[in-house]
Amino acid sequence: MKFPRISLPAALFATSLLGLSSAASADTQVFSTDFNGSPAAQINAGSATQVGVQYFSGLGPAGNQFGGNFLRSMTGNVVTLTLTGLQAHSSISVGFLFAAIDSLDGTGTFPSGDYFKVTLDGNQIFRESFANALPSQVQSYVPPAGVQLARHVDLGFSGPGSYYTDSAYNMAADTTFQNIAHTGSTAVFTFQIEGVGNQDLNDESWAMDNLRVSVTPVPEPESYALMLAGLGLMGTIARRRKAARR
Repeated sequence: MKFPRISLPAALFATSLLGLSSAASADTQVFSTDFNGSPAAQINAGSATQVGVQYFSGLGPAGNQFGGNFLRSMTGNVVTLTLTGLQAHSSISVGFLFAAIDSLDGTGTFPSGDYFKVTLDGNQIFRESFANALPSQVQSYVPPAGVQLARHVDLGFSGPGSYYTDSAYNMAADTTFQNIAHTGSTAVFTFQIEGVGNQDLNDESWAMDNLRVSVTPVPEPESYALMLAGLGLMGTIARRRKAARR
């Protein structure tokens, strides 16, 4: 029994359709900085500055490691990332390496807590405390697998000493920061450590490295029409094959 012949154009169309569907679902990177070289124009760093990473160097997975400089901030300072002209999308993701430096005090009353807060367009997407000073302090952040890179280790700056240990995290591996519902053409992220116990750089601080933002694109209307037409063609081919088998 002979099967209906599929024309070369139809086969090529089906192949193109698969490629189109794959491209539509793949995230597109819209911002990236490793804080080496000139500061990114999209970032308002406040009082934060680009400084050498010291002993944080090399921490992180292959292709995403601390190195060169990172953006170091005193607690209380707000770092703002503003992205404009974003393509049509359904969600947005942000990833970065996070350095908790020196005597951050966690959730407790010694003196009154240090909370790392991240917002998107004014909406809080993350707020957890980080503790470095004493093992007895409460840190509310429980890192998922693959996020924690170092804990209570002297990685430079004001150390060594019992109150001056550091911690490092790969926030790109935390799903909290992935596929956040977002459709606007502008996205404004803020990063800060807040709490009434905030202190100066000689006592505690934080830093970020390898800051990256991506979006999940939405296909253009023409692409939707092409995909629907392709699905119809593939359905017709399947029906003909089924009929030919009878």
